[in-house]
Amino acid sequence: MESKTEKVRVLVFIDWFLPGDKAGGPVRSCANLIDHLGNEFDFSVITRDTDYTESQPMKGIKSNEWNILPDGKRVYYISPDQLNKATVSKLLREEKYDAVYLNGIWSQPFTAWPLQALKKKKVRIVVAARGMLAPSALAIKATKKKIFLRLAKIRNLFSNVIFHATTEKEAQEVKKSFGAKAEVLVAGNLPRKILTKNERKKKTDNTIRIVSVARIAPEKNTLYALEVLSKVKVAVVADFFGSIYDENYWNECKKVIEKLPANIQINFPGALPSEEINKTLSNYDVMFLPTRGENFGHIILEALQAGTPVLISDQTPWRNLEKENAGWDLPLQSQEVFVKTIEKVAGMNEAEFSKWSEGAKVLGEKYASDEKLVGENKKLFLVSGF
Repeated sequence: MESKTEKVRVLVFIDWFLPGDKAGGPVRSCANLIDHLGNEFDFSVITRDTDYTESQPMKGIKSNEWNILPDGKRVYYISPDQLNKATVSKLLREEKYDAVYLNGIWSQPFTAWPLQALKKKKVRIVVAARGMLAPSALAIKATKKKIFLRLAKIRNLFSNVIFHATTEKEAQEVKKSFGAKAEVLVAGNLPRKILTKNERKKKTDNTIRIVSVARIAPEKNTLYALEVLSKVKVAVVADFFGSIYDENYWNECKKVIEKLPANIQINFPGALPSEEINKTLSNYDVMFLPTRGENFGHIILEALQAGTPVLISDQTPWRNLEKENAGWDLPLQSQEVFVKTIEKVAGMNEAEFSKWSEGAKVLGEKYASDEKLVGENKKLFLVSGF
């Protein structure tokens, strides 16, 4: 009788993970990857027991032990008092894994410590760049990051690893930071596997309902978005879903909010639970995210899939949207082009707007149904002998 082939065992390190979702894209990228590949690979995840910006453990989880989530994911949540090199090394020794997947470049506990512990082990190590080597990302705390990269090269911290880039552009960014000989595999981000179908709310004449789902932070350009809205002359209702990351930045935002004209209604309902995103997006006319840079932008894809056109910067992989009747990717140099676009959409009636909603949905479904994506991501963990 033929023996059943065992699955490749993959250990994932990530700073924050489900059920937390305040860290945004990286959590969604990692969860989607596990959802799509979980039937063929055996994933286990090691992460913190707190959500992003939170100090209390997440509800419904047990700290410092393995948990099986309701959807079957196997996760070990480390409490702050146990988050050290000894714990990471112990977890790596306790079980045998064929591959280790590290999400991000800068994390000491979830990238540097595992790399140090794995130096003499024969295991496939994959490091996801997660947009952290893009020029816009490197510009934030630039000196600190330059020093880290210099020390990493001296200590060969990232030697013998495979980098995961989601685009060819990101692959070049990896080589720019780690050298032309760095081994890079390109595998696009996978979409959320299951989306509920929701009927889109009809467009109201001469007004626009805008949604933003992103943390309130400089890299998401919340202040810029508010400055744009302050110049719009039509009726606007805008809901900004997201946690406040930087109090000083939030204070700058509040100064703009206090001076908004009467035709602009702004709400900040707080973070939006992941399971409510798809349903919520279908209630708006446009998703507005003039981000300074996105490695992918899961919320952009989910807006498109919901039939909600997107108004974004030209600093993401989502380009030439207007040709697809799916939205607008505009340069940040001019706030006026954003203002005019918002006013143009506000002036559309339901019949005109439905063409854009349908275009958004078609583009979103086109990306989500690309069979090559799953194949590319499988290659990340294909270990010789399996």
